Amino acid sequence: MIFSKKGDEAVRNKLAGAPAPYKEIALRLHEIISESAPSLEPVVRWGLAFYVKDGQDVCYIKPDKNFLVFGFGEVVNPAFDQGQLMHPVAWTITALDEATEGKIRALVSKAAG
Repeated sequence: MIFSKKGDEAVRNKLAGAPAPYKEIALRLHEIISESAPSLEPVVRWGLAFYVKDGQDVCYIKPDKNFLVFGFGEVVNPAFDQGQLMHPVAWTITALDEATEGKIRALVSKAAG
């Protein structure tokens, strides 16, 4: 049994199935991730879009009917803040603007190394 589908087309097709307005946000996030970290491999697994490097999950997009979640694997969490007791690994995204896209680009680039 195949548990994942690989490649840009598989991920785009999965994200395109999300309801509006999350479909548009998810597809834009996919573009941002692909542009910021071309070394990441897009994969659909467990019904979610994952971006993988060397077999390790770096980040993911989880669209739903009422929200969209963008998150990172705990191991490569670029938002880890030394000395803090809590570290964000996922965010709900309701819209994208230049500032938010810039933050996402920076986090993805850092996580992808």
